[in-house]
Amino acid sequence: MTDTNSLIIEQISRHAEKNLEYLENLISEMVRIPSYSGEPKEMQLYLQEKLFHLGMDTKLIKVEPDKLDKYSGFSRDGFPFDNRYSLVGIKKGLSNGRSILLNGHVDVVPPGDLDRWDDNPLSGKILEGKVFGRGSLDMKGGLAAALLAIKILGEMGFQNGGDIIFASSCGEETGGCGAFAIVDDGVHADGCIILEPTKLKICNIQSGCHSFRIKITGKSIHACMAYKGVSAIDKFYLVYDALKIMDLNRHKNFNSEYRRFYENPLNIAPLNVGTVEAGEWPSSVPDLLIATGRMGIFPGESVEEMHSEFESVVYETAMKDPWLEENLPVVEWYEGLFEPAATPLDHDLLKTLGCAHQHIHGKSVEFEAATYGSDMRIFSLYGNIPTVLYGPGDVSIAHTVNEHIEISQVMQAVKSVALALVNWCGGEFSNSSQIKRAAL
Repeated sequence: MTDTNSLIIEQISRHAEKNLEYLENLISEMVRIPSYSGEPKEMQLYLQEKLFHLGMDTKLIKVEPDKLDKYSGFSRDGFPFDNRYSLVGIKKGLSNGRSILLNGHVDVVPPGDLDRWDDNPLSGKILEGKVFGRGSLDMKGGLAAALLAIKILGEMGFQNGGDIIFASSCGEETGGCGAFAIVDDGVHADGCIILEPTKLKICNIQSGCHSFRIKITGKSIHACMAYKGVSAIDKFYLVYDALKIMDLNRHKNFNSEYRRFYENPLNIAPLNVGTVEAGEWPSSVPDLLIATGRMGIFPGESVEEMHSEFESVVYETAMKDPWLEENLPVVEWYEGLFEPAATPLDHDLLKTLGCAHQHIHGKSVEFEAATYGSDMRIFSLYGNIPTVLYGPGDVSIAHTVNEHIEISQVMQAVKSVALALVNWCGGEFSNSSQIKRAAL
């Protein structure tokens, strides 16, 4: 590493630490603004003002589902679209470097049982080096890291060669309508970093999933004569057991090169049944069961291939049972379609981000595949933008009570992302004669 690069790293660290209080307040304020699914506008207006103060050109992009139906991966999520906007801010470059898109989503999931929280889920409380509240980790902390990385480079007098684009999406948790709107609006870059909580590991591989609904019919009768009826619950267990076996076999037979990047080789694209509803009365045999869940899609597998295998198991199981053979289960696919995606390990975006991480943190970056869906697949597959996930926080803390983000890890993300921007976009420093002529 040259003396000039060492000086750049030193300046990044110094300016980042100088903004510690700014970062804490930024995350806390963002958490206090409600942005549950379907209501992101107030959050986007808040971020738009922050970008304005950084001298960035901004644009609110309204999500118009009629324009997005043309994308095979788009699905309407059941929430109103009246106030759903994504936000884009652009810091124009000198036109002699590569452009970068820094992305995150503003929508957060519901808090669940409020009695299980130690405080108001939207408190934004700062305690012992952490910011608490729904969305602090998933993923307002990551958005704050992206914003601060841009801010400190501005304070250092960095004039980026390629465009730096900040894009906050809505609707990520329910299918990605906001990212689709960004792509449809023509936003493009040479690379994209989504600051999802990855514990500062690079996730360049993402499994997919799709939500399903299974309807099983039975024959109702008084419970005292149950043997003359047909329980929809009993028949569902036949189908459920077959699907569990299918899920295990799918994982055992998945021999892709991507397998080694998953923490658990039996949890790459898992099946999950999330809700089961059946029956209307304790003394009646239930004649209808509706189960909903999430079926995983392996990297390299198409949505259609997964659908076909899933449905074949359901119907082949039904054909072995006299009742189900005459009363076939119904399988429906709805909402929440997340296609798998991957960016090659040898892509320069991964090399640039990995080198930045190593120079900032003094150790090599780790690579890991994501078992959850994200907007990565939208920018990769539909925007043709090489994309990776890299951000602060542990995803196991997302969607749970007392969600929080460690400020120190957000700060680490700020520094490595800032250095990656310098090396990826190129440019020059105007404030310091010591570094302004650096070969970036």
